[in-house]
Amino acid sequence: MSSVAHAKDWKVAVLYWSMKIEGQVAMRKGLEEQVQKYNTENKGKNSITVTPYVAGEGRAGIENQVNQLQQALKTKPNAIVIQPTDNSALASGLQEANKLKIPVIAYDQYIVNGDLTAFITSANYHAGRDNGQFITSLFKPEKKIRIVVFEYPQVSSTTERVDGFFDSLRSQNVRFEVVGVYQAVDPDSGKAAVKKFLKDFPAKDSVDLILTVNDGGGLEIIKELYAKKRTEIRHATFDGDPASVENIREDRLTVIDSAQFCGELGRESVRVLVKVLNGNPVERKIRVTTFPITKKNIAEYPGWMGVPKAVAPKKAEKKTTSPLARKEFDGNQKRIIRIGTTPLCPYICEKSPGVWTGYLFEILGEVSRDLGVELRLENVTTARLKQGLQNRKLDYIIAPEYLVRYMDDILVVGPQLGVNYTGALLDKANKAPQIFDRQSQVNKKIIYSDFGLQDGRIEAEFSGQKINKLSGSDVVERMVRIVAQKRMDVALGDYNVLRYYLLRDKGQFTLHPTSITGFSFLVLVGLKKNPQVQVLGTGLDEWFAQSRKNSHLQEILGRYNLTDWEMLARD
Repeated sequence: MSSVAHAKDWKVAVLYWSMKIEGQVAMRKGLEEQVQKYNTENKGKNSITVTPYVAGEGRAGIENQVNQLQQALKTKPNAIVIQPTDNSALASGLQEANKLKIPVIAYDQYIVNGDLTAFITSANYHAGRDNGQFITSLFKPEKKIRIVVFEYPQVSSTTERVDGFFDSLRSQNVRFEVVGVYQAVDPDSGKAAVKKFLKDFPAKDSVDLILTVNDGGGLEIIKELYAKKRTEIRHATFDGDPASVENIREDRLTVIDSAQFCGELGRESVRVLVKVLNGNPVERKIRVTTFPITKKNIAEYPGWMGVPKAVAPKKAEKKTTSPLARKEFDGNQKRIIRIGTTPLCPYICEKSPGVWTGYLFEILGEVSRDLGVELRLENVTTARLKQGLQNRKLDYIIAPEYLVRYMDDILVVGPQLGVNYTGALLDKANKAPQIFDRQSQVNKKIIYSDFGLQDGRIEAEFSGQKINKLSGSDVVERMVRIVAQKRMDVALGDYNVLRYYLLRDKGQFTLHPTSITGFSFLVLVGLKKNPQVQVLGTGLDEWFAQSRKNSHLQEILGRYNLTDWEMLARD
């Protein structure tokens, strides 16, 4: 009688992305199998009742999921499990769930600007590194590999895969050139992208390798290339779709597919869910290992529904500066390190010539004192950052990762120093659309600045529509003033920059994250040929590890109206 009296029937809303992308179907299967297993094992005690929602693909899918999240919130479930279609569009729904104290568990992708109870995803960055490690073995050391990338910058997982791949190539001193970049993530976008690729690269042997961020778009690309007899191209991809595995087996272009354990992603989401429902603590970020499938090990891959083999945790490598660096620092003359950056509050601000502030300036100051070096910041325009590094006038640059992603002579060192994406600033009287894109902003008066954002992406998104660009040191103040005076409907710019300037807002504006320019980390970059390139990165790694433990980082960020990006960090 007592057990029956305390039995609980938990109502859980589960929001899926696509039932056309087979890997996502497998994630759902794993999730629902684990729910059934729990209900069977706890029969007569507790049970979980799932209400499923399926968003679908493309823009319509994003819009559907925004509405589905609102529908789910109205039912006041005990928890929500969601595979986001977009990092930004669901932010307001997540914030509403936070206000209602409804736990939200995201899997596969992330949601910005809210408090996720837990985030379960594949080890995407390491999957990218596995792909890069294998691809390197296929080419002669002197070969300059010509690469075409089919990317999708709107979600964190696909961005991590690309960054891991190119970081791996650079760490192995591979020479490469990215000769083309397209977007593809599902069958329809894959068909459109490969059509354009074939038009741009009609000649055989004009491309050595194509990298696709998933099999959802990649399979259609390979199908078309194989039909056109472009079998000279090698293909690296992600997900582990059975059709892609078969392509590896039959030598149809694909040579490696870093597979997700899709079923395990779903199962792990339910294990976390059960802990949450029972009031137990959970890890806030969980990464499920991946499996790099090649022709050599194809028989060992257990498939999407398989369970990853237990791997003994690696001992954390203690990062220290190199003996060469220590020797140089211990001399009588203080070492000077020159860092080029484009001043951009709240990251690094130049209040007047040579007078700096900003959260990264504060952090770099503390690290330089720890290392016993003198840091000199140099104001460099974004367009000249790479040039300053390459001609050795600078030891490092601080830049959005997209700016250096496809360079082969650099290294990204240390931790991620922040994350940037596009924010939309509106007068509070203007209702925000569910998705900020060209379709939602037809006939709207738009002003923008591309500070900190991916070059040309805003112009590409609103191609054919009249938009107004501002530049100059006081660009943010002018954008805010113009929106306040209702001369423009919306101002677009780096989300964190706009958030910082809204510290002085009297409640007149609203600020919304968007995916217009995708998603990128701010990183520290040096030249590979610099023997001391790891020194400052190592110091930053140590500082961030300690300052996250003792809350010192959040103390600094709080002064700039910012929050930590740790849930998105790769480690």
